[in-house]
Amino acid sequence: MTDAIALNFLPLETRDFSFSLFRSPYNEEERPTTAAVMRKLPDERDQYKAYWTTFDERPNADKAVLNPHDNNYATIDALRTSLMARCEEVLDPAKLRPILGIRRRVEIIMHTHEEGDQVVSVEPYYLKSKKSFGFLLDFRFHPNIKYRGTPRALQLSLALDRERRANLSHYADRYYHLSAFIRELGHDLFRIKLPGGQTITVSPHFLDLTAERLDVKRYIVGNQAESSSQFMGVKNHGPLETTPSNIRLYFVYPHEYISLSRDIYRALFGGVFRTFSGMKGMFGTAISPENVKGIELESFCQESIREVQEKVSKDQGERPSVVIVLTPFSRHDDQDNDAYWTLKHAFLSARLPIQVVSTKTANDRNLLKWSIGSIGLQIFAKLGGKPWKVRPANSKCLIVGVGQAHSSREDGTISRYFAYSVLTDSSGVFKEIRVLGESDQHDSYLDQFSFKLEGLLRDYADDFSTIAIHATFSIRQDELERVSEVLDRLQEGAGAENRTFVALKFNDRNRFFGFATSQNSLVPYESSLVQLARDEYLVWFEGLQYGQPNVKKMVGGPMHVKFVYPKRIGFEQKMGYLQDAINLSGANWRGFNAKSLPVSVYYAQIIARYLKEFERQDLPKVDVDIVPPWFL
Repeated sequence: MTDAIALNFLPLETRDFSFSLFRSPYNEEERPTTAAVMRKLPDERDQYKAYWTTFDERPNADKAVLNPHDNNYATIDALRTSLMARCEEVLDPAKLRPILGIRRRVEIIMHTHEEGDQVVSVEPYYLKSKKSFGFLLDFRFHPNIKYRGTPRALQLSLALDRERRANLSHYADRYYHLSAFIRELGHDLFRIKLPGGQTITVSPHFLDLTAERLDVKRYIVGNQAESSSQFMGVKNHGPLETTPSNIRLYFVYPHEYISLSRDIYRALFGGVFRTFSGMKGMFGTAISPENVKGIELESFCQESIREVQEKVSKDQGERPSVVIVLTPFSRHDDQDNDAYWTLKHAFLSARLPIQVVSTKTANDRNLLKWSIGSIGLQIFAKLGGKPWKVRPANSKCLIVGVGQAHSSREDGTISRYFAYSVLTDSSGVFKEIRVLGESDQHDSYLDQFSFKLEGLLRDYADDFSTIAIHATFSIRQDELERVSEVLDRLQEGAGAENRTFVALKFNDRNRFFGFATSQNSLVPYESSLVQLARDEYLVWFEGLQYGQPNVKKMVGGPMHVKFVYPKRIGFEQKMGYLQDAINLSGANWRGFNAKSLPVSVYYAQIIARYLKEFERQDLPKVDVDIVPPWFL
């Protein structure tokens, strides 16, 4: 099925234009000015050569008149330079905030509040799929530090509604702010004079792109039954694969929380809430006084935590075990949550999965009612159970999520390189974590990265006909180049004719947004996608459900997905790999309605958070490659 999605992109109304710059022959050792940029431009015979270029006139430089597609990057820079000049001409300078860096843009302050500023960013962009230059618009809220995370700041960021609940009108509100910006400032702002003197105009309307819809996610549960819902599937048919019978649960709590700990036990046992039938009723994993043990924790200092960890390790033996710790804090706390990471580190060091339950959850009966199912789900998975998998588009396909947790100095340079992989198959079943490289030397790290990635892929090559690398947005270009080199070597090796290799990069923190203008909510359907370039797509991993025109939960923005290997992939093949990525967003075992990102990417992000927090607290190195998904 097809639909239309309005991209947050205003195309130029002026299609035929030119601009000028000043150029001189390129010599790497003789940069004429710090503003000079090396660009390849056509000479008088339409042959491309390297030049030093500026938009300002300078000595010993020739003026050149360029058409838009002579050099797309030069055109984007011309649009950026001209936009900034126009902003300074028609707007109050106090309202302007130039943003430097890789993505240079300008932010315009629309509303100033005590809690912070609501801004609209404007950035020149070339939309390859439509061969159109224009500007991307995006709404942002920059909170003042002391108000960060407060309910009012979250309302101004559009995360919460007026009642301080999750903002189901997020898309409509975002569209309203951007439309107001165009209505109030667009007429004056978007008559732009280019270097050389030509004036161009910008459309006041977002560009509509034809959207494709891939299949919705389907879940496979007990007895290979299929369901459109993880929860109802497991509830009606049981889990895909239950835990061993000799499991062990350890409830750890300070003395004053013993009654709350018993409340958690009773809720997990079942019969307390209609929302969760209990570990046995839901997952087939029986808990009772015979396989549950309580241990008091004197305090959350490292010594007390280590003492309890040693008790558990001694008692556990070879039995699959999970430690459930009742705490007055959680990982979501902005402050005073160092003990959370200390707990995680202490038990991970002993290769023991841990489940933290905050007293805030345990004390709030309604909150516990809606949380206990996901708590039970995480415990079940950490005990080795498999609750469900998804129906894949590509069978016998290994998914390798690649992430990094590099450590940086205050000046932004990297002090320690660390990369790892999260392995699932295309049905979303978790397999293992492997470290890919660790060093404080860049070249040594990259060599490790290549060697270990190739070894990992060779280990699995006989079991899978397709291997797909899913790289997170944080992966650097030099790391992606090593991925391509490894895949090239494997593609040339014996048996490669029966095997397919592909690599994709995922970015959920991208500059793109889109609106389904045929829907009152403006939210696109789940599994919708639009093409930005030959190898780039914008994908909605969550959205409206078919047959349900109303938004039931807050829907996040789209994911930017880029195919980075091989250079040419057929359309149908790309749709298959994107379908697998969409399916994997339903394989998240953190909750029955957990975040809709492919687990290959999301799990890698979670692990990165753990490792960075361990590093921040200067905790000893831990082995992350234990088989149960401890990071849930």
